[in-house]
Amino acid sequence: MTSKLLPQSEHFTYHELADGVWAAIVITTGLAASNSGIVDLGDRTLIFDTTFSPASAAELRNVAESLTGRPVDYVLNSHWHQDHVFGNAAFAPETEIYATVRTSEIIAEKTEADIVEFKQHWPNQLKEWAESAKVAKDEAERLDFEDGVRFAQSIIDTFPQLELRLPDHIFTDRVEFKGTKRTVEFVTFGGGHTDSDAFLHLPIEKIIFTGDLLATKFQPGMSSGHPHEWLNILAKIKALDPIQLVSGHGELATLADVELIEQYINALLQMAKQNQHAGGTAESAAALQPPAFTDGWNNSEAFEENMKFLHELLQPK
Repeated sequence: MTSKLLPQSEHFTYHELADGVWAAIVITTGLAASNSGIVDLGDRTLIFDTTFSPASAAELRNVAESLTGRPVDYVLNSHWHQDHVFGNAAFAPETEIYATVRTSEIIAEKTEADIVEFKQHWPNQLKEWAESAKVAKDEAERLDFEDGVRFAQSIIDTFPQLELRLPDHIFTDRVEFKGTKRTVEFVTFGGGHTDSDAFLHLPIEKIIFTGDLLATKFQPGMSSGHPHEWLNILAKIKALDPIQLVSGHGELATLADVELIEQYINALLQMAKQNQHAGGTAESAAALQPPAFTDGWNNSEAFEENMKFLHELLQPK
């Protein structure tokens, strides 16, 4: 593996996983919010997921061009959530964006309204944090709110570049990208985290960029998904025997992290079933304690929403 000098960034730490394969792992104080990847096919360049912001997406584009010496040819959207597609418009019109049929439909249905809501939310959030900074109880709290103000302003600064960019190409099962250096495949086994999730598989290198089908020490959101199908998809991913996985959130992953997410989904399903059998409500489900093995995981606020969702999901039809 010939190492290239990896850039310093406010949005990502870059990791070279194989010759011409890089993971972009989120820095929490940056604007990316989800992990991404860059793959050199030899005569083409590919980016997996465009993250939360035109700023982090533009950086990905520039870093990919610097590392491979050519413009980005392909962009892949793993699913429709805004932290994976809001950067689409940062890419040139000639860059071809791929998504599953269903993901493309949902982006067309939801993303324009998501952008409008996003542009309304952040000025209000900035104002709220600025007011809170003025009445903070101590210096540490004031500095925390002021950090929030700066973060909100950095998001607002990207508004002129944030617009809807739909996928150009759709597929139903898998699509291959053949290059002079390697062939990779963009694959869907259906919907788990959302109605439709796709992952990037590098069969020779045994690397998979999973999108949000996998999160590393991070509680995944379940409320737009299908947990039983999600478990089936994870079993199929494990059968591909990857040696390295790049999750949608959290650090670089291995098969042990896939098993942890399976354990998480199964544990919450069991908790929701027990709550229902005891005559519990969505609120009592949300009030339960998260499984002990999730202690220290990020995104702990997802637990309550997940339990409410599972309570409703398990209601008799």
